[in-house]
This record gives sequence, structure tokens and C-alpha cells, in this order.
Amino acid sequence: MRRLSRAACILSTTVLATLGFSAVPAAAEPTPQVCTKTAKTVEDGLSQFATELSKVTAAADSGNMAAANQSVKAAGGELVDLAANLRTDAASADAADVKTTLGQLADEFESQGKSLTDMSSLQKLDVTKIDALSDKMIAICGAASSGTPATPR
Repeated sequence: MRRLSRAACILSTTVLATLGFSAVPAAAEPTPQVCTKTAKTVEDGLSQFATELSKVTAAADSGNMAAANQSVKAAGGELVDLAANLRTDAASADAADVKTTLGQLADEFESQGKSLTDMSSLQKLDVTKIDALSDKMIAICGAASSGTPATPR
């Protein structure tokens, strides 16, 4: 009976962990800390994206369109990875507006990343929503550091 109880306990813990619950909830972070972490997340992600774009340029300049297309896909993968990292940052936030805005930003990075399949898709890349959401996040972070309410530009 003890073995059955132990197995049930392990199974329920595993199921809860799989669903995103843990026995000890992670501490929510205040907006300034999330903003600092997110700035690094975006910087690192866009740096990786830029590295892949330089490979696109080098391959296209040498006439190797197959390699250029492959690098475009890899660049898209970097944006998808950035989106996942932004979702992790959002999950740690204590403020609803930060969670929401980072979630929307992650969705847009993921959408744009998945759309990058070849050179022609790269030329159609539209960062309008990313820019608007970034401005909103900058306003939230600026307000958090100054102690005034956020007003997006």
C-alpha cells in the first residue's frame, strides 16, 4: 500500500509539473527586474538574428542562393527562439501589463520568424507590430523606473 501511495504521489507531481504547476511557485519579479532581463533577452536574440542575416548576405553575394535560403530559415528560427525566451520572461513578471505586452511581442516575433522561409519572405518581413509593441514595453519600463503610469507613444 505504501508503494502504491508513493507511486501516486510521484505521478501526480509529474502531471502537475507537466501542466506547468510546481510544488513551490516561482516568485514573481517586479517590472524593473523583468525589464532589465527582457532587454538582455531581446539584445541576445536580435544579435543571433543579425548573425544569421550576415550569413544570408554573404551567401547571396557569392551567388549561393540555396545557402542564403537556408540562412533565412535559420534567422527565422532565431526569432522563434527569441519568442520562447520572451515568454519565459513574461511568466516571471508580477505585473499583468508586462505579461500581456511581452506575450504579444513574443507572438509577433514567433509569427515573423515562422514566416521566414526564403529570400523572398525576408523581403516581406514586416516589423511594424514589433516596433509598436516594443514602444509599449519601453513606455512600461520607463514608467516603472520613474514611478509614473505608462503611456505608450
